[in-house]
Amino acid sequence: MTRVNRSAPKPAVGVRELEIDGEVTLYHEATATALVLNNTASDVWRLLDGHRSVDEIVAMLAHSYSTDHETVRAGVDSALDQLTGHQLLENPGE
Repeated sequence: MTRVNRSAPKPAVGVRELEIDGEVTLYHEATATALVLNNTASDVWRLLDGHRSVDEIVAMLAHSYSTDHETVRAGVDSALDQLTGHQLLENPGE
């Protein structure tokens, strides 16, 4: 499993986003790949700005979902692994 840097992941250049019914669909021009995100992954995507750390994203979502950090971290890690696997994050290993 690829791990994303905990500092501040952000979307890769050339990724286009379309939101439909609260879920995000991404299109990566460089790989000609489209990906529909579930609600949790959509929430994670919206928070990826290159400034927030993964720990901050987990804390924000745990508060928003009113659930424990461990449960949220598992969902965030899964979303980041999926985004990384589709080359949708910039410099995921740095």
